[in-house]
Amino acid sequence: MLHSLTRRTLAGAALAAAGMTLAGPLAAQEAYPAREIRIVCGYAAGTGADVIVRIFADKLRTFTDGKPVIVENKPGALTQIAAEQVKNARPDGYTLFITAGNSTMSANPHLYRQIKYDPVKDFTPVTTLIKLPFMVVVTPKSPINSMKDLENHLRAKGDKGTYAYPNTFSQVATELYKTRLGLNPLGVAYQATPQAMPDLANGQLDFMISDATFLLNQSRQGLAKPLAVTTAKRSSLAPDVPSMEDVGIKDYDLSAWWAAWFPAGTPQPIVAKMEGWLNQIVPMEETKKAVNNVGAEPWPGSSKILADHVVADLKLWGDIIKLAKIEPQN
Repeated sequence: MLHSLTRRTLAGAALAAAGMTLAGPLAAQEAYPAREIRIVCGYAAGTGADVIVRIFADKLRTFTDGKPVIVENKPGALTQIAAEQVKNARPDGYTLFITAGNSTMSANPHLYRQIKYDPVKDFTPVTTLIKLPFMVVVTPKSPINSMKDLENHLRAKGDKGTYAYPNTFSQVATELYKTRLGLNPLGVAYQATPQAMPDLANGQLDFMISDATFLLNQSRQGLAKPLAVTTAKRSSLAPDVPSMEDVGIKDYDLSAWWAAWFPAGTPQPIVAKMEGWLNQIVPMEETKKAVNNVGAEPWPGSSKILADHVVADLKLWGDIIKLAKIEPQN
């Protein structure tokens, strides 16, 4: 009888322990967030990209019951340092990654041979946030007033034509443009878009493709002349600027896009809660005004939309980089 009681007691203890084990994560999820949430930003503080991350960090604080939302800047290696940090973080919902997905998740795996993260396996998608068109610009002093004018100008100059590429997107977007039209101007690398502007202004560069965040402001000040956006449809931010489709360049539709991820393995209830918060933030009038000010447009979505988009965009950028004959770096 004692043996039977002991077995029953042990069985009851085991069930109680199992119940506590199950209750622990559930309780933690229901209490989320119980402490500060850290958003990892792969860009330097004060940059336009940092501003985008902080727009969402600021709005998230209204949902976290007083718990802090901290932006941690981890710039370097085209966001690879930040991505590795998030990949290796505990999947408990307290490390969020907000980044330009077209670079971190779509282009980097094709541009580097030894990338240390998998954009699909190492992250849990939360939701899409914004889209950001790029623009083709020339100096306002230039007689070039259209994409057709630019094409004719570059054909006449042959390999003496020049352009700036201040980032990965710019490099790939310009290579695609050159390949589509059979042009052969020389690319000049710059560390950032503002550094290329003096050379564009004085005529050392014939054109540049870069982000609308900076170039829209430059065009408003009369320092750059926009010829087109790098998308198939016009941008609401610059409705008077034609799209690639408008100017007759087919199968050309590139935009930068931003989204949010957790480390792989983050519990689904936490993912769903963060997804819900962000999808309340994205359509807010204050958010729309803030992202419009940095040249972006709201792009609400879901974890499913983001997961599907990463897979499709990863293939798209792989095809484009191969088409542009850009060799991956070590």
